[in-house]
Amino acid sequence: MRHILIILILFLFTSKLYSQECDEITKARMIKSGISDKTIEDQCGKIGEKEKGSEIVEKENSGEDGKVNKNIGIEDKEGIKSIRLSIGGAYGSFKYSDSFNTELSGDFDHDLDGGAFGLSYIMVNENKLFYGGGLSLVSVNGPSNVSSKDKQLGSYTFYSPTLGYFDIYISVKHFATSFFFGLVGLNLEISDGIAFQPNLRVGLKSLEVSWEETVDFRSYTNVTTSYQEDSSKFGLEIDLPFMFKHNESFRYGFNLCLCRSNLKVTDGTGEYEFTSMNILNLSFDLDL
Repeated sequence: MRHILIILILFLFTSKLYSQECDEITKARMIKSGISDKTIEDQCGKIGEKEKGSEIVEKENSGEDGKVNKNIGIEDKEGIKSIRLSIGGAYGSFKYSDSFNTELSGDFDHDLDGGAFGLSYIMVNENKLFYGGGLSLVSVNGPSNVSSKDKQLGSYTFYSPTLGYFDIYISVKHFATSFFFGLVGLNLEISDGIAFQPNLRVGLKSLEVSWEETVDFRSYTNVTTSYQEDSSKFGLEIDLPFMFKHNESFRYGFNLCLCRSNLKVTDGTGEYEFTSMNILNLSFDLDL
């Protein structure tokens, strides 16, 4: 009976030890209780493996976090890539001068108006460099049949001994500018969600103009002559956009543009000068 009681006490004590953590104190108690080395190794080995497994999981999780952080860093480093759409108004002027009939100089000058459209691909890198390229279109025209400033209702303005009395009317059909450009500038963050992006645009400008001249004779049939000219030249413009962040992929704003085009056409002693300007546009950015 005494031996059975001792065995039962040892069984309960060792069962309690097996359920505890395998630290140094537990090992000492197990050895003192007469538990075999193999049993201690088996029990502690399992706990050790569990701790080792936990350590591996922690390392794996740490590795995944590192990869995520690394990927986030790469995305930040790549910066922003966007498509920008710009829409605005345009205005201009027509001027005529004549070196022989000087009284005609400035006689048909008048204003032109129209619109502007721009499409560009832009990027911003980690150094706040703003760069890209695009195309802008500006087109203006004038009213039909602009007469001499000296025109009087019910009478003719000009007289020729050969042709008699007559009037001259000018109609500017369109003066269009196409500008293929590259751009470079800075992305300056004024505050959270607001950026100022001054940039310089350099490229090739294609200019085209068409107009009509009508001579209204009192004694002869009226004559209308159509003209068209085109030209290409180096272009340089300064663009000053202010952009506001709407969400992570869309921005809106406006830009002030020092954008001016000019074309002169000479015909005999007369010179025709066409000018267009685009000053203010609304802009919209969509991130890619």
